[in-house]
Amino acid sequence: NGLAIGAVVGREEMVESLRANSISTFGGNPLATTGALANLDFIEEAHLQENAYKVGSFLMRGLKDLEDRYDVVGEVRGKGLMIGVEMVTDGASKTPDPKAANRAMEVARERGLLVGRGGLYGNVLRLSPPLTITEEDAARAIETLDVAFGEVQRG
Repeated sequence: NGLAIGAVVGREEMVESLRANSISTFGGNPLATTGALANLDFIEEAHLQENAYKVGSFLMRGLKDLEDRYDVVGEVRGKGLMIGVEMVTDGASKTPDPKAANRAMEVARERGLLVGRGGLYGNVLRLSPPLTITEEDAARAIETLDVAFGEVQRG
């Protein structure tokens, strides 16, 4: 919604151990808190947590299938809709391959799919679609990555 808001969340014993002597510049801002509440209401009403689990599981299964098919995919890992795909030189050595990640990103982008890149060696593709993604959109992403991984593997 474009409104700045923050929160501190922690276990009760941790929060209770802090002295209440701090101040906040924007503490209690009615506009920001109203916007935050509207967002939380939408997340619940649209069942976005359930959608993240359902579509994330679908996406993970599809990407695991690609992991089995392509030597350049070392590992697929993640939770919900936050997924990483590790690109490697080959399935045996699993040597990190940032060039393969760059090429896969390029091919995916050319086909309309934006993915990020990260990891210690810059060889992990990062997928983090919106909570509103559909299985149909996830299937298109899998198809696009299938093409991208195929091009990377062929060199």
